Amino acid sequence: MHERPLPDWNTLTFSYTETDFMYRADGDTRHDPVWAPGRIEPSGRVALSPAAAVLSYGVGIFEGLKAFRREDGGVQVFRPDANAARFQRSAGRLSMAPYPADDFQSGVLRLVDANRRFVPPHGMGSFYIRPMQHGVEEKLGYGACRELMVTMYGSPVGAVGSSEDAIRLHAVERARVAPGGTGAAKAIGNYAGSVHVAGAAKQQGFDDVLYLDARELRFVTETSGANFFMVDRAGRLVTPPLDDQILAGVTRDSVITVAREDLGLDVEERPIAIDEVLSEAKEAFCTGTAWTLRSCREIVHRDRSVAFAGRDVRHALWEIISGIQTGRRADVRGWTRQVPADA
Repeated sequence: MHERPLPDWNTLTFSYTETDFMYRADGDTRHDPVWAPGRIEPSGRVALSPAAAVLSYGVGIFEGLKAFRREDGGVQVFRPDANAARFQRSAGRLSMAPYPADDFQSGVLRLVDANRRFVPPHGMGSFYIRPMQHGVEEKLGYGACRELMVTMYGSPVGAVGSSEDAIRLHAVERARVAPGGTGAAKAIGNYAGSVHVAGAAKQQGFDDVLYLDARELRFVTETSGANFFMVDRAGRLVTPPLDDQILAGVTRDSVITVAREDLGLDVEERPIAIDEVLSEAKEAFCTGTAWTLRSCREIVHRDRSVAFAGRDVRHALWEIISGIQTGRRADVRGWTRQVPADA
């Protein structure tokens, strides 16, 4: 097989580079077992009927996780079990048969191993993995899908901006998702609507928007694709609680765990009014697989602008989490999975 060229490790951005291989698995709820064995195949196009349910009705979910090159040359994946569990929950919300967690993790490891040469050198980026599940049954009229497809691909990436670059957020009086909708799932439709809103904010010099809750337009929820944290004047780390509008981020969970167990911080998961953020926060940051941990330097709401100079808590958290991800620190919680040769 003709090998695709490697990118310049020194100029990596968070963008797509086609690699050599992808992972595929087909499912059909009329069969037992539902899912056929997954397979590694050359990267290429995915063929779908124009009547596939994902194209008309958005019956699709996705995940995002990363593999890292250790200093000793080995490769490890960060918390694939957590992504596998969320992948199953998201599928259930869209009435799709869940993909087995063991097959998910095995597929991730096999995909990374097949594309091992695309994993950036230690400290120069990561290998981003995008698992997806789609309803591919031909349907005219919506309903639960019997024919399904899981596809995974990966790409070497740099950061979405430097993790040290603080961001500007525009707190908008609109919701990211509908109450009682699919906000707790990583459904593809949750992200399509954010493009227009975030695009308008970026034209005004913001990095993203911070959405308020759908019921009262009073409490903060998320950005277009990241969870939100603040440190109040008493030193407490506060984040919105998980509900039907908040995605259970893997980085979010990692931050809460490290903050409590390693840093000894008082962590509160509770509703946070935008007014409280602007009046009581001394530090604010966002978390996600792509963004990692990004400090907020300014949040604007209506005609009020507040700057946040604090960085200490985010820095301490990121030092520990990034150390675990890349192998600089011992993984005492079993969060990482080594990628064996011929996985």
